[in-house]
Amino acid sequence: MKRDWELLKEIIEIAEKCDGGYPLVATNGAHYNGAHIPLEVPSRAFGEVFEHILLLGDAGLAEVRDLGRTYDGPSGVVLDRLTMAGHDFLAGARDDQRWNQAMTMIKDKGGAVSVGVLTQILATLLKQNFGMN
Repeated sequence: MKRDWELLKEIIEIAEKCDGGYPLVATNGAHYNGAHIPLEVPSRAFGEVFEHILLLGDAGLAEVRDLGRTYDGPSGVVLDRLTMAGHDFLAGARDDQRWNQAMTMIKDKGGAVSVGVLTQILATLLKQNFGMN
């Protein structure tokens, strides 16, 4: 599976819109006990969403929990909350024009960057909006 920046951004945007106190939960049909908000990205397969939520946790953009795996694959994943770094990332990514500009820059330079580099690009573009170079 390749990392998909658009999907990562979409998941973070969904998480930001939710009320605090309840986790977002994506499951593969497994039952999750407790109050939660179901996380569904209709245009994407569960496995792809599952892995990308784990990537958000790996990057420190969100606190996540893997609900386990069976022989049939992953059971589910919980996104408990966005971290400050996740909110900072979203502050730069929220504007579609800025996001598209960053994606174009990345594509023009070969198409592969780390989350740290993407965050720096977005922060630089955000600073330019405020006249800070």
